[in-house]
Amino acid sequence: PVMNSAVINNTMSHASTLLLLILCSTTPLLLHAQDLAIPYPPPSSYIIHPLPHHYISEEDLPQTFTWQNVNGNSYLTRMRNQHIPQYCGSCWAHAAMSSLADRIKINRSYSNARRKSCGDDNTNNVHHYLDERTDGLLLGQLSPPPGPDIELSVQYILNCGVQPTSTSHHHLSCHGGSTLYAYEHIHSNLKFIPMETCLNYIACSSESEEGFCPHVRSLTTCQDWNICRTCDGFTTASSTVSKEEQSTITTTQKDQYGCRAIPRGSIPNATILEYGTIEPNNIHAIKAELYARGPVKTSINAKYLLNYTGGILGSDDDPALYNTTHNHGVSIVGWGYDESRDTQHWIIRN
Repeated sequence: PVMNSAVINNTMSHASTLLLLILCSTTPLLLHAQDLAIPYPPPSSYIIHPLPHHYISEEDLPQTFTWQNVNGNSYLTRMRNQHIPQYCGSCWAHAAMSSLADRIKINRSYSNARRKSCGDDNTNNVHHYLDERTDGLLLGQLSPPPGPDIELSVQYILNCGVQPTSTSHHHLSCHGGSTLYAYEHIHSNLKFIPMETCLNYIACSSESEEGFCPHVRSLTTCQDWNICRTCDGFTTASSTVSKEEQSTITTTQKDQYGCRAIPRGSIPNATILEYGTIEPNNIHAIKAELYARGPVKTSINAKYLLNYTGGILGSDDDPALYNTTHNHGVSIVGWGYDESRDTQHWIIRN
């Protein structure tokens, strides 16, 4: 199956002046700058439909909302750990693929899509809305998520990303990257993202020196067998090729591990229809995008998460949280309201 999805990337260091709630931060964080800064206006975007804040008013948005619980269902895909089986600075890639996979899950869950009629009433609490991108198509009621989830290959982005050089600021590797550049690269150059059943995460890119990465360089190229592969059986001398011959391997041959490439036309994948950013500090635009389309990738300063154990992190508790130097990519999945503070906060998963 080929899935199309619009992707919006919030390039702000902090999503806004709302407070911050981190959801399920289970991975130890190191303070290397993994998520590269992107200016606004962005150097690249491809937006062909009206953004949700142009057709969803602030008054139409609820006081609290999270894709973790809509009518008792979670529309988020699974949590992942970027630092196993060794350290890899790929938060930008995990946040990119996580928010895209979540949006695919959400879009697959809408049922009874139909054209809006004069008698339609959107005043009830069912999560549905008029999508102006589709000429009046009412997406309908959000049904329980269909299964299984479609998970996208983070390793593919590392294998086929732009590698670091002394002059490149657009690299996409274990030494950092940008979600916006990743979306641009997928949309303009790669054209698709294979599902993770094609290619599992090994936390290595071609220049990595951590753990076993130097010993598996052949698994970090963008050759066909490192895009989507399957292993049909145990290796034999007659069915495998050497590392040196792998640059000319065909889909009918097996590599040194007894695996062969899946032909491009048979690869299960997702594609990106459009991508872009949201202007800094436009809370209404971020909320509308979240509510209408799904999670939004953003960047934060991970320093203040190192000892996080739960609850709300608020700048009223620690003014240092206003620090806008970002180094870590995460995904905004909703917002909440805290009565004791009488203010809202973002709900973010790491």
